[in-house]
Amino acid sequence: MTRRFQSVRGGAALVAAAALSVAVLAGCGSDDDGQSAEEAFCEAGDSLRTDVTSLASLDIIAGGTDALNESVDLVEADLVALRESGSDVAGEQIDALQSSFDELDSVVDDMVDGISVENATGIVTAVTNVGSAATAVYDVLATTCP
Repeated sequence: MTRRFQSVRGGAALVAAAALSVAVLAGCGSDDDGQSAEEAFCEAGDSLRTDVTSLASLDIIAGGTDALNESVDLVEADLVALRESGSDVAGEQIDALQSSFDELDSVVDDMVDGISVENATGIVTAVTNVGSAATAVYDVLATTCP
């Protein structure tokens, strides 16, 4: 998914703090590269944690909207990997997290004309909701991953 933004408006700063840490799910079987479902789930969780930390600490003024788009896209890819490897163990929690992320993604997509105080506030709210939904996923991951 590609987002295009024109410019950052009025020096509005985007502060997005999300605490998503994911470790991952257990399951039977393995994937094509010999990795078990649990290993794939845990790896996806580690990647998500890294990418969400990057998103939360992103300096939108220095990095611009291209950096924001890239960061959101990385988190989205992590969620896909998480769903593919962990839906048997944490499907309900992953669905809630995905729903919250979709709301964040929508707010980011709406920033076509740049960042304003209004849409920055929407981002903060959406990121807070993602963090809340992530807590349930973290609980599952904490009991699943070494």
